[in-house]
Amino acid sequence: MSKGEFAIIGTGEVPCGIYPERSEFEIAYTAARLAIRDAGIDKNEIGAVLGAAHIMGAEYNTELFFGRLPEAIGAKGCKITGATISGGGSSFTIRKTAEGILRSGETDTVLVVHAQRFSQFSMNEQSKYFAIAGSDLEWDLPYGMTYNALAAMMTQGYMAYTGTTIEQIAAVCVSHRKWANLQPNAMFHKKTLTVEQVLKSRMVAYPLTAFMCNVLADGGCAYIMTTAEKAKKICERPVYILGEGSRYSHRSITNAVCKDYGRMNEFFEPAAKRAYEEAGLGPEDMDIFEIYGAYPFFTLMVADALGFVKPGQSGALFKSGETAPGGKFPCTTNGEAMSFGHTGTGVGFAVFVEGVRQLQGKAGRAQVPGAKFLIEDCGGGAFMDIHFTVMGNEIPKS
Repeated sequence: MSKGEFAIIGTGEVPCGIYPERSEFEIAYTAARLAIRDAGIDKNEIGAVLGAAHIMGAEYNTELFFGRLPEAIGAKGCKITGATISGGGSSFTIRKTAEGILRSGETDTVLVVHAQRFSQFSMNEQSKYFAIAGSDLEWDLPYGMTYNALAAMMTQGYMAYTGTTIEQIAAVCVSHRKWANLQPNAMFHKKTLTVEQVLKSRMVAYPLTAFMCNVLADGGCAYIMTTAEKAKKICERPVYILGEGSRYSHRSITNAVCKDYGRMNEFFEPAAKRAYEEAGLGPEDMDIFEIYGAYPFFTLMVADALGFVKPGQSGALFKSGETAPGGKFPCTTNGEAMSFGHTGTGVGFAVFVEGVRQLQGKAGRAQVPGAKFLIEDCGGGAFMDIHFTVMGNEIPKS
C-alpha cells in the first residue's frame, strides 16, 4: 500500500442496542443510505458493495452472499459484490478487499456495510454459541475456557505481571462509558458508570465483574471508500489510510506465540511500529487512540503496545482520567464493545467509523478538537490476531 492511496469519504451508523423489531436488512440498508448521503455521491457511482458476514445469522448471510445488498440500495453501477468474515478482524480484512478492488481499476468507489442482530436469538442460544466459538474442542472447552473465563485468566496474568490494580481495570470501563455518554448511537449513552459500580457488580469470572464484560447488541454501520485522487475532488475532508501492520498468533490460546499472557503487548508492538513507520508518524503525532479491546485488560495491553504510555502503566493512565473526554490521550471515543455495544464482527467497524468521524470533524459532542491523526486496531477469535491502522485527514510529507 502506498501512503494515502485510499480514503474514506462518508460514513453511516444506526443506534446500537436491543432492537428485535429491526431486521439485519433494515440495519444494512439504513447504514448504507446514510453513508452514501454523507459522502455526497450518487448511489450509482458505487462499483462494488462488500458486506461483513453476520455472526449466527444464516438468512442474512445467504442473501448477502447472493448479492441482495446492491439491488436493495439500487446501486445500478455495481460490478462486484462480496462478503468477508474474520471474526473481530473483519473490519481490517474487508478493507483490504476494498483496496484490492480499487487498485484493480474496476471501480473507484466501494461501499462497505456491516449489520448484526443478536436479539433474534435467545440468551441460551447466544451463550451456547460463544461458549464454543474461538475455543478448541479438545484442549479448551473441557476446562471451562469460555470467552469470559479466558479473559479473566488473561486479566489475572496482566495484573500479576504489571502490578495493575483492579481499580485501574475498572477505570477502563468508566473511561469508555464517559465517551459513550457523548454518543447518541451508543447502547449505554444515557447510563453513567463509576469505578465503585464496576467493582460491586455481579462477579462473572474472577476478577471480571458484569460491568467489565461486553454486552451483545444489534447495530451496524457503513462507509464509502475511494481512491485518494477522487476523494480530493469530491470530499472537503477525506480520511486517508496512511499505514498498517498486522500479526497472527494462534487458533487456540494454548498455542499462543506469546506464552506469558501478561506480556502480549510485546507481540503486538512490531505491528504497531510498522503502521507508524508506513505513515511516517509516531505515537507522539496521534491525537486519538481508537482501541478495540472488548475487555478492559486487552485495552490496556494494546495501549501498552502503542507507545504513548510506558508498558505496564496504562492502567494508571486510565485511572488518572487522561484517556476520557477532555484528557490528553483520548482513547476509544465511541465507548467500544463495553459501552457502545458488542455487535459481533462489527466492533472493529464501529471503532473505524468513529475514527473517520473524528478526523472529519463530525463526531458531535465526542469530537476531539483539532484531531488530525489517529491509530486504531481490531482483532478476532480468542485474541488470535491484531491489525493496526494509522489514519489522517492529511497526508504527511515523506
